[in-house]
Amino acid sequence: MFESLSSAVRREVSGERALEAVRALAGFHRVQASPGYDEAAAWMARQLEPLGLEIEVEHVPGDGHTRALGVPMPRGWSCTRAEAALVGAAGREPLCDYAAEPLSLVLRSASARGRYPLVAVADGSQDAHYDGIDVRGAVVLAAGPVHRVHELAVVERGAAGLLTDGRRLLPPVREESDERDAIPYTSFWWVGDQPRGWGFVVSPERGTRLRERLRVGEPLALEVEIDAREFDTRIPLLSARLPGSGPGDVLLLAHLCHPRPSANDNASGAAAVLETARVLAGLRHRGELPPGPRGVRFLWVPELTGTCAWLAADPDRAARTLAALNLDMVGEAQDRCGSTLLVEHPPCFAASFASDLLLRVRAEALDWVPTYSGPGHYSLTRVAEVPYAGGSDHAVLIDPAIGVPCPMLIQWPDRFYHSSHDTPDQTDPRSLALAARCAATYAGFLAAAGPDQAEWLLGVVGRAARRRCLAALDRLDAPRAAAAERWRGRTALESCRRLDPGAVAVREAVEAFERFCDAEGVAGEDPGVPAADAKRRGATPRRRVGAPLDFLRHRLPGYAQLPREAREAFLRFEASVPGGSAALDVAWFACDGRRTVDEIARLVWLECGVALGADRAASGGPGLSEFFEWTSRLGVSEWVTGEEGAWSSSTPDTATR
Repeated sequence: MFESLSSAVRREVSGERALEAVRALAGFHRVQASPGYDEAAAWMARQLEPLGLEIEVEHVPGDGHTRALGVPMPRGWSCTRAEAALVGAAGREPLCDYAAEPLSLVLRSASARGRYPLVAVADGSQDAHYDGIDVRGAVVLAAGPVHRVHELAVVERGAAGLLTDGRRLLPPVREESDERDAIPYTSFWWVGDQPRGWGFVVSPERGTRLRERLRVGEPLALEVEIDAREFDTRIPLLSARLPGSGPGDVLLLAHLCHPRPSANDNASGAAAVLETARVLAGLRHRGELPPGPRGVRFLWVPELTGTCAWLAADPDRAARTLAALNLDMVGEAQDRCGSTLLVEHPPCFAASFASDLLLRVRAEALDWVPTYSGPGHYSLTRVAEVPYAGGSDHAVLIDPAIGVPCPMLIQWPDRFYHSSHDTPDQTDPRSLALAARCAATYAGFLAAAGPDQAEWLLGVVGRAARRRCLAALDRLDAPRAAAAERWRGRTALESCRRLDPGAVAVREAVEAFERFCDAEGVAGEDPGVPAADAKRRGATPRRRVGAPLDFLRHRLPGYAQLPREAREAFLRFEASVPGGSAALDVAWFACDGRRTVDEIARLVWLECGVALGADRAASGGPGLSEFFEWTSRLGVSEWVTGEEGAWSSSTPDTATR
């Protein structure tokens, strides 16, 4: 159905051209709400000018107070100089130089100057880590999350600043022994008027050596000088549109931010969207891609904050968007990075046709190798499809409160993720070309889709749903997995109404799928679903924010005003949830103002296999009512009766304010 489009796209896409864009973007220090980000956005706009697209640059206040869909817009920040030197028994040793290595400074650090003793703690993210250690007036060497360490060491215990050597391990591609000389990417994320601080960053190897010197009793001090400033700014949101015959759009987006170099994360996604724009604009110019019912919009924004701001600026944008595709980290050289090209599904109750279309497109876009004797073929590119994990811009769009179908295309894991080693030489033009082929074919097909294409896609979705249900029956957790796939298939088929194939066709497809499930023994409910939450049995939470909860919990509205013990209690609760924030994100998505806590807990169980419905007092595990008690205390949700209705009509305006 899209073979001719796919062939035309394949002829046009250039991975080498996309790699040149990665190299250019990697030269910008693309911190959100910084001069470097503005320069990268301006560079991207210049690349778009010759393509004949409708270019639009909007701005959102970057003041640390404005919120869009509940998410705070970061305040402007820049740094002109930041150096740290170690003073020890051997004299003065250079340690960190922001000009030479931007990641050697914790981004968004405040200005500082002076000499401070160096004190080591293990991780620094728990009160117990400071037992018997006086950090007042010292620089604390810690491996924990910098914002958490800042709160415990600087704000509460009077430390002067931080020196961090922590990073996220990604077994098996990044173990403790891997890439130990890489500088991790770290940042403070301030909101409002909370106390600022500063910090420097060293590699795990350097940190280990410093800890050993301190352990044997060598007195060490840090001499620091940081010239940085915060300021109110205007954050650019850049988009370009290839027009269709109607007002609707298919959206391709990538986040443009992250510090220098951040090649794969996410100069690669931004470059792949640029290459896609070039290809589709070229096909349109030569008459090979006539205008369809919808346009294609290309969007480059700061991750998450920019997507929230763009949607909040015009509440009708979501309704005008048929579907979207998020390109995040798509350029990895798989052999060096240890990556696999993934299509990430939404939760089963938020499924859509978009994932199945993208999987079909990806299969067509791959480079295939024939078998020894010729009749078979396979790909040397590692590919997979995975459940919802979130953490990128697609999470905003697929939130049922917004409801735009949006899979994510991503290479994961990545040995060099969020480190100084994420350079353009870890990017493969073949991966970039594959991502651009996928994006261009996906968007071009949907932009042109009429009744015939909609009918074909309905069949694709139905067959994919059947395959997944049958595969689920062979899993170790078959009852749960099969029930989840039945829900996913039904919801994905229902979503085909967005393409308007006719209510009768969709209804018949859903009924046929349900009959298939009944015949194959695919139950609609897992008989082993955990018991209900006795504390709030039958209670209904309703969201007051129409977007995902900020994964940086300290930035949630009202969080800083909670008593310390309340904040600590929630952190302990979240840490006790298997699957952590991902399971709670799914619970948040499932909260529609109609479902009770019990019903939400069942959906979390189906999607994640995490039991949040059991009464905490009886099971000793986390109960979901505790999560919604906490969000209601923050004012982002409330408890309602069944008569009060759903989230949509009675929720406060969540646009930029």
